Amino acid sequence: MKIFVRTALNKVSLKQLLTPMLLLLAFPSVAQEATKALSVQYAPGMVVQLIAPVTDPEKRHLRDLYFQKNAETAQRHGYRQDGVLIVDETLVGNFKPNVFVVSHWPSLKAQKTFQALPLFSGVKSLRREAWEALKLYDHELDVPLEMTFTEDKSYTVALAWTNPSTPSDYYEYMAALPPLVEKVGGRFMHQFNDVVVSAHNPDELAPQQITFVEWDSKDGVEKLQALPEFAELAKKLQSGTVRFELHRVTPRLQ
Repeated sequence: MKIFVRTALNKVSLKQLLTPMLLLLAFPSVAQEATKALSVQYAPGMVVQLIAPVTDPEKRHLRDLYFQKNAETAQRHGYRQDGVLIVDETLVGNFKPNVFVVSHWPSLKAQKTFQALPLFSGVKSLRREAWEALKLYDHELDVPLEMTFTEDKSYTVALAWTNPSTPSDYYEYMAALPPLVEKVGGRFMHQFNDVVVSAHNPDELAPQQITFVEWDSKDGVEKLQALPEFAELAKKLQSGTVRFELHRVTPRLQ
């Protein structure tokens, strides 16, 4: 696995760079100034983890306590935080996280070994106290993955929970969508299937698919929705899902 961050200036210390938002899982990561792009590369067998929190500034001390008890041990088991996507706007959906933290485990075995530790079960209970809401989406890769986020592009993250009665409608929608996205200056980056979720709510259901899309402009979604052919296609999305989230995000590059 390789992690690249392109920069033109000197490195700064992790202490200087970290902000309260980055402290969601503030394990040592790439910390550099005036970054122009963030690229991550993962190998098959790694577990990519997207962490979506809703934070309360008044509970900062509880989050600090969580990290103090948890971070070093998780790091020894291979956990790494790779980047942060700031949620600028939730376009569709009721869940509105502050960020998506992009992170990984070297393998499912490493993750499970850590989660089996008595330490983990002890600090896990702090999550409910430290965050208003916290959802962790895990996906074990079976193919290599590379994603690059740059400051001159816009990005969206979509999460889809398919309708058990008509799941094919959703997949027909997704199959027909790429040409329309490309027509307005967008492109699919990657899709996660077979997602596992951990959340405050033990009955939380995992989405069937998480999709990353890159756009040439911030109004790419609006341009897509304005296409005459999209209106009819969107009906497939509505009938094919029981829940759908769409978040416009910006990579944290410095």
